[in-house]
Amino acid sequence: MKPLQLDFSNLKQRSRQRSNLVIVVLLTLVLLGLMLEFSHIKSKSSDVENSIAAIQKPKSASQAKPTEQDLRQMAMAKAVQEKLNFPWQQLLAAIELVKQQTKTVELMAIQPNPVKSEVLISAEAPDLQAMLAFVSLLEEQAIFHDAFLVNQRRLELNGNDSLLFTLKIGWEA
Repeated sequence: MKPLQLDFSNLKQRSRQRSNLVIVVLLTLVLLGLMLEFSHIKSKSSDVENSIAAIQKPKSASQAKPTEQDLRQMAMAKAVQEKLNFPWQQLLAAIELVKQQTKTVELMAIQPNPVKSEVLISAEAPDLQAMLAFVSLLEEQAIFHDAFLVNQRRLELNGNDSLLFTLKIGWEA
């Protein structure tokens, strides 16, 4: 049997200690880097929170005064809101009811003007009697008043005679 030699030299232990020391130093550097990155992110987060708070802060009395452009924008927004809140359902329902009663008249265009409370209706009828019946039915509706003929013209297409006309009717909301 061969004798077993044990070597407890300091060389192997020193090399292990050096490698352990290198690993500890690297881990410390990584930890320091992470801490620096965390503080950087925290400062950016704080800056963002401060800017959000500054934006949401109510304006002081000197800044609260609306400018000329603000007044124009508010006026336009009010006009749009009035147009959207207008009783379009009643207007269109009344026109549709009259259209159902006069099957021979074809509607071409409906142009409501809520500012003037008027409606411009372009339509096509096969003859004068159908057009007059359509106008009288419109005037019978409670929502409409003062219907008058803006223009009319006779259209002959493929041997079919028809009457194109435009009416202006006042309407009450």
